[in-house]
Amino acid sequence: MSLASLSPPSCRTSSDIGVSQVLQRWRRQVAARNDLAELRGVRPFALVGYRVRAAPTDQFIPLERLSFVALFDERDDQDRLVTRLVGARARLGDNTLVVGGPDNTLFDKDLRAAPCSANGRRLDPRDAELCELALGWEQHVERVNRHPHYPRRNVLRWPAWWCEVGHAPTDCPTRLVGNRTLIPLEAATACGLSVCQVYADVMGLPKRQVLAGADVRRLLCGTAGHMTFDLFHTRFRRTA
Repeated sequence: MSLASLSPPSCRTSSDIGVSQVLQRWRRQVAARNDLAELRGVRPFALVGYRVRAAPTDQFIPLERLSFVALFDERDDQDRLVTRLVGARARLGDNTLVVGGPDNTLFDKDLRAAPCSANGRRLDPRDAELCELALGWEQHVERVNRHPHYPRRNVLRWPAWWCEVGHAPTDCPTRLVGNRTLIPLEAATACGLSVCQVYADVMGLPKRQVLAGADVRRLLCGTAGHMTFDLFHTRFRRTA
């Protein structure tokens, strides 16, 4: 008998274990409460936060490294409860900063659907970071829903937006970041200056905000100064 035939069966990889843990948590946290959730209906809350790709400890984040995430309940076209996790980026165009909307969608997931590697509207259990965020936020919304005195807001807070321009006006507030001189984005667009790079000052901005309101579309769509935002309509869902 060869030594190979005596070898123990190969163990599961760490990736397999991670996928199994995600699925087990989803079954306990979401699937086990789906019937109750359908009876209870839409929770009148939304969570909104931001993610940073690389340079996570910097106060000033380049716009291309920043994305925003929203989690909320709604009813689909068949009147079934869905819990959407929407990710979006921001773009500067025509002197207006646009956050989200169909053209800036990164993903639009339904946490009520079982995670599956096929991806699409389902979470991919192999994406441990996104699954942890999704399930952690869903758990947080549930906690907020059970405790009526939990702190919440009805207006989103946004970063302070700064930018680098070719030549900063002498009468404009400035911030020195490394070897770059930044001015407020609103001042640059008001003066018609050519913007080289946009930065978000996230100092003091909560990584996760709780918004309360019966119509989440009104919470997640609107304008704030020189910017417009839409974390509800995506390239997967364009109708009102």
